[in-house]
Amino acid sequence: MLTLFSSGCKNAPDGRKVLLQSEAALDAVRSLRIHVEFANGTYMADEEFACDQDVIHYTKTQKMPAAPSLKQEVVQTAKYKFIRTLEPDAVDWQRTGTQRFPYGVCARLKSPAVQEYSTNQGFVADWEGTLPPFFAFANEPGTTVTHDRNESIDGVPCEVWTISKDDQVAPPATVWIAVGDRLPRKYIRGERDHPQGVVTYSDYGQTFRIELPPSDLGY
Repeated sequence: MLTLFSSGCKNAPDGRKVLLQSEAALDAVRSLRIHVEFANGTYMADEEFACDQDVIHYTKTQKMPAAPSLKQEVVQTAKYKFIRTLEPDAVDWQRTGTQRFPYGVCARLKSPAVQEYSTNQGFVADWEGTLPPFFAFANEPGTTVTHDRNESIDGVPCEVWTISKDDQVAPPATVWIAVGDRLPRKYIRGERDHPQGVVTYSDYGQTFRIELPPSDLGY
């Protein structure tokens, strides 16, 4: 839910400073929930990241053209990735083989010193594009950071910042940064009226009880 509110300030804060503060706030984060939607809602994912435990869990739904939607559940530990299909037909857990722990969101949170611009901007489950380094975005050459307005996300007052390339070739990125703790609460890639993808963030620092697959599969 979005709620507009007045900032009460005549002068907008410095965008790069705010984004740097956000990076510093994320340095202390090791768990959160993320909801992802892209491709006009044909792909959705709900994710729990317990990066301090090296465990992630998510369900993802893909709406298939002229076919039933595909819904799957995934659990990944430090060694293995487990996946099962929930829809259209339920299929029991399968282990896809030995995996290294995801390089995406958890790697970003556990390696805060490595905040480089990434060309991988995909909004797929645990890819790093779902929680990109906004400060690195803002410091790319030819980039403008604009404070659009203030707005609340689920009751959390946020500053809304748009990061755009001066050449207008790359799509803009808009991020909602909480006024209180400086953690991002929402991210849109592309034009807000016609976004390529929308990500929301919640439950920072919460403890998640992620149920692991049956022990006979091993983990």
